[in-house]
Amino acid sequence: LLHLFIQVDETITYINWDSSVRIAPDGTEEPFSSDHYGNDLDPSGTYRFAGQLPRELPAGSLIFEAAGLDLTLSLDGRVIWQSRSGDTGDDGTFMSQASIPLPEGTAGELTVSCTVLDGSAAMFPPLLRFLPDTLEPAEAAAVANREAFPAGAAALALVLIFGIFLLGLLLKKPDWSLIPLLLATAGITFFRLVQSQGYYFLPEEIFHLFSRPQIGLCILLALAWYLAMNRRRQFWKRLGIAALWSAAGFLLCYLLSLAAGSSFARTVNALLSGMLHGQYDSTVYWVTLWLSLTCALISAYSVADSFALQQSREQGLLLENKRIAENYHALEAWISDASARSHEINHQLTALDCLYQRGDYEQLGTVLSKLQAEQKSRSIVTFTRNRTVNTILQNAAAQAKRQQIRFHVQASLPEDLNIPETELCSLLMNMLDNALEAAAKVAFPEERSVSLQIKVSAPYLAIRCENSYNGEVKKDKKGRLLTTKENPAVHGYGCRQMEKIAKKYQSVLLFHTEDPHIFTAETALRIPEKG
Repeated sequence: LLHLFIQVDETITYINWDSSVRIAPDGTEEPFSSDHYGNDLDPSGTYRFAGQLPRELPAGSLIFEAAGLDLTLSLDGRVIWQSRSGDTGDDGTFMSQASIPLPEGTAGELTVSCTVLDGSAAMFPPLLRFLPDTLEPAEAAAVANREAFPAGAAALALVLIFGIFLLGLLLKKPDWSLIPLLLATAGITFFRLVQSQGYYFLPEEIFHLFSRPQIGLCILLALAWYLAMNRRRQFWKRLGIAALWSAAGFLLCYLLSLAAGSSFARTVNALLSGMLHGQYDSTVYWVTLWLSLTCALISAYSVADSFALQQSREQGLLLENKRIAENYHALEAWISDASARSHEINHQLTALDCLYQRGDYEQLGTVLSKLQAEQKSRSIVTFTRNRTVNTILQNAAAQAKRQQIRFHVQASLPEDLNIPETELCSLLMNMLDNALEAAAKVAFPEERSVSLQIKVSAPYLAIRCENSYNGEVKKDKKGRLLTTKENPAVHGYGCRQMEKIAKKYQSVLLFHTEDPHIFTAETALRIPEKG
């Protein structure tokens, strides 16, 4: 990935000498050839070299070393450079390198005539090369990016970790293990950058101080300190998963690069070769950078997961408070109804006594029959032998009656189910609460209905709840149902809880809206075997 940002498309063009001759003092010429460039040949005499400057070159400069030579450079027979440079650099006339600007599109035959004045100082044969004007900035940008991108990634991790630590301080739950990770990411951010580029922008003393190898050792110690402080099983599990995915991705990229013959594989091979020869600096740098970034992301994920858990608990409390309030209102209504019934019974008893005193036994029988019918209608319905489920259904039936909703139940359950009461309550109460609230929004009371079917079909507990609704169904981009409640947080929590319980018992929670006015929710929980 970094190679995309550090590659340089511009290249240096070297001039090849098509002909080269040595000119004797008498003017005669003899062919001369040398495949080696350098200042260790100790040549002498006069030479002439000729070569072609390629066509379609951009604007740039022709560069060559002129020290120790009496040199004349011509382009298509026209002299464009002359110099006589010995080893007299003290007088200011010594020029180690010549640079000749050339406009875009310059081409033709280059001819160099030179006499060696000091063979030990001369680059021989003359090494001419063309440098595009854009090459130097591109090279500088490539070198800077090669160091800046990893340093920038480490800096982002530093900011992320610092933010997480400050958040912990605000919540009065600081994670002190982040301190060594902060130190490590700070070191990674600046250490390699100072090592490679610090010479250009830092005072020499500071540069030498912060580019010492001991800084790298301190970074490793800080990371080791952080890992030692995080001995939680969950942390190491996440780190192991990240390591496996990273290793798999790295290996895949390496194999693809190796097959394509690209630079990534060559870079990896160079790192491995360096390790075989005892050079571990680059490898250790990349490993510590990966480890720091991974630990920063794991820390961020842990904080986000903690906040989600806290929010889930808060929403659970809201839901529980709502249940308590509903039960209180139901109890309040029952007490009020009981008080009214007691008052009514007193009147009815007085009426019965009057009928008895008058001897009107026929009317007395009629009133008694009426009282028996009323008492039967007011009696509490038993839906199932399972106490937990029966209590939930009785509460739902009471709510349905208050909201003028027809409530129908088919329940076939044993007294004991091998499912914890808390989970069974959470699933059924949320499902019925959603159904009753949706049915209550239907405009006409005669169209409001909730129907629940719950039975054991070994080894599953099958649950199906149907309710009327006003036809309004909201979905997100992924097709998941969105709430239409006034309190989305509570409703969202309830749906997540039901899905979580269904998943725990090897099932899923399904929603259907085939009928435009009937909404269906169903699941089938696998009942665990008794241990």
